[in-house]
Amino acid sequence: MKKIYSEGKAKVIESVDAFLNDEARFSRDISIALAKSTADSSTRVLDPTAATGIRGIRYALETRARNVTFLEINSKAYRVLKKDIALNKLDAVAFNKSFQEFANTTDEKFDIIDLDPFGSPAPYIYDMMKISKDGTRIMATATDTAVLCGAHAFACMRVYGAAPIHSDICHEVGVRIIVGYIARIAAQFNYGISEVLAFSHRHYMRAMMKLAHGSDSVKNSISMLGYIYQCGRCGYIGYNRGQFPSLISCPLCGGKLSVGGKLWLGSIYDKHAIKSISGNVDEGSEAMKLINSIGNELDVPAFFSVPKLTKLMKIGAVSPAKVIECLRQKGFAATPTHMQKDSIKTNASIREIEQCLAVLNSNK
Repeated sequence: MKKIYSEGKAKVIESVDAFLNDEARFSRDISIALAKSTADSSTRVLDPTAATGIRGIRYALETRARNVTFLEINSKAYRVLKKDIALNKLDAVAFNKSFQEFANTTDEKFDIIDLDPFGSPAPYIYDMMKISKDGTRIMATATDTAVLCGAHAFACMRVYGAAPIHSDICHEVGVRIIVGYIARIAAQFNYGISEVLAFSHRHYMRAMMKLAHGSDSVKNSISMLGYIYQCGRCGYIGYNRGQFPSLISCPLCGGKLSVGGKLWLGSIYDKHAIKSISGNVDEGSEAMKLINSIGNELDVPAFFSVPKLTKLMKIGAVSPAKVIECLRQKGFAATPTHMQKDSIKTNASIREIEQCLAVLNSNK
C-alpha cells in the first residue's frame, strides 16, 4: 500500500522517485497565503521544479487560481507527479520538460512562478523572465546557503556575480544577493522589481517579488543595487549604492573591510505582502511567528550581532533586549531580527551601540 503525505488540502504519494521535503512546508505555507489574497480564477501558476507537485497542487486547491502548470524533468518523478495530479482530481497540465526547454518553446505568460529548485535558483531566472509579464509574481528558493554565506566565495561570484561576506551578517547579505541578482536579470527584460519580501529560514533563503515593466521601474530597481561592507576589527557596517565602495579600510578604526555585493539595498519587507500573508496563515503557526517577526523588524540593510560586538569590545554578555531598550531611549529605532538570534537592527551608529553596551555592562 502506498504511503500518502498530506499538507494543506493536498495529498501526494511518498515515493523514492520524487523528492518531497516536508521541512519546506513553511515556505509553501507562506506562498499559498500570499496567493490567497492576490490570485483569482484567471491567474496562471507555474510550478517549474514540481517533483511530487505538492506546491502546485496546493495552489490549485487552496487559492482561487485554477490554471496550474507543472514541469518535471526527471521521468520517474514525472510519473509520480501525474499520479499525484490524478489523486487530487485536478485538471492540470504537466510536462516532462526542463524549465529551459519549456521557456523556449511556449508562448504562455504566467502570473505566478514559484521556483523551488535543488541548490541555486540562479540558472533558472533568465528563463523565468521569458515567460513573465507586467505584474508577474516571482518566488525563488535558494538552498545553496553555504555559497551565499561565503564558505565558497568563488562559487558565489561565479553563480550570482556577487561577493558574499563570510561573517555573522552572511544570511542578510545572502538574501540581498539573491534579490539583487534577480533585479539585474529582470532589468535585461525591461522589468523592475517591487513588493519584495525576502527572508532566511533554517537551511534556505527565500525571495518573493512582483515584476513591473517599464524603464522607470527598471531605473528604480537598479538604483537600489550596491554594496555592504563590514569591519572585522570593530564591527562597523556601511552601505554604498551604485559603484564599488572607494573605502579600503574602516573609517572608524582602520581595520580591514569585507565587502559584499552587488546586492539589493532596498526594502525586503513589503508591508502589503506581510499583511496579506498574516491574514491567511494559522494563528500560532511557524509561518505566523516568522511573518509577525518580519513585520516588526526595522527594514535596514544589515544587523549587528550583540555577542560579536561584546566580544570585540572584550566585555561581558549583554542582553540584546536591553540594548534595544537603551537605543530607543536615545531616540533611535531598534528591533530584533529574524536573520540571527541575539542580533538587532537599528538606525543608530556603531558608536551609539557601543555606548549602550558599555553602560549596560558596567551596570550589571
